[in-house]
Amino acid sequence: MKDFKKIISCIIITTIISCIQKQTEGPFIKTVYTDNPYSKKRYIGKIILKSDLDSIKLGDKDLKSRVLYLGKFKKRFSISELEKMHSKLDTFGYIEEDNDTIYFDYNFTNKGKYFLDGYIEEEVLLDNFYKDGKSRLITNKIKFSKKIRVIEE
Repeated sequence: MKDFKKIISCIIITTIISCIQKQTEGPFIKTVYTDNPYSKKRYIGKIILKSDLDSIKLGDKDLKSRVLYLGKFKKRFSISELEKMHSKLDTFGYIEEDNDTIYFDYNFTNKGKYFLDGYIEEEVLLDNFYKDGKSRLITNKIKFSKKIRVIEE
């Protein structure tokens, strides 16, 4: 019976450790925003992103861009669902080599619980990547969602 308890304990610890490792994989996103904004007031937020595409060394003619597609919704959506709703999303982005910050503005007309929900699309264009002079385009999409509680002023 003691051996059985040890085996179960080992399985549980291994499962916990593997779950923790899965959570740390992928890009790092740091957000700065007001999570309890007043209705009818404009706010500025920012996202600081570190991703796998940051490790690509860019040449003089290469280009990196990041675009944030962001909406205000009552529930969360997947990237594929958001791609179908482009007309309902605001777009914020930049095309720079060294900048890792995307600024965005947001406001709400009514109080309640909402999600700032969207995704970041990264692209790296490597000019003359192939021997025949053709370029290579690398893309990456990262989900972004934050719960917001809008209050009256």
